Amino acid sequence: MKKQELWLNLPVKDLQKSKDFFLSLGFQSTRDVPGMIGFNIGQVPVMMVAHSDFEKYTSHQISDTKQGSELLTSVDAPDRAYVDEMVKKVKEVGGVIFSEAQEIQGWMYNMGFVDLDGHRWNIVHLDWENMPKA
Repeated sequence: MKKQELWLNLPVKDLQKSKDFFLSLGFQSTRDVPGMIGFNIGQVPVMMVAHSDFEKYTSHQISDTKQGSELLTSVDAPDRAYVDEMVKKVKEVGGVIFSEAQEIQGWMYNMGFVDLDGHRWNIVHLDWENMPKA
């Protein structure tokens, strides 16, 4: 069987604003196609899909991200400085921080933000050498 690729599709209200937002955070756009913009975030392709197209593809209504979370997408950070820098960048480009940068359990350092469409993201640096043994 051919190797399968996984990618995420997220509904967005305004493709250009979403593109500008993620470019400002330092992510590279990989493809622009009618109704969609692609990014590689970590090693996962993420497609930002216009609302009308997203509903057509899913045959389902889009979740109201103001009422609940549909998904928490976590992105690996190379170091703590990257996490801190993302807090600054997100604030500068209009995202909302829902969790300031913090150390968790002595081996994880993360922050959380909400993008322009209410999707929740977690940027996390994992210090594997200090992870407690099971």
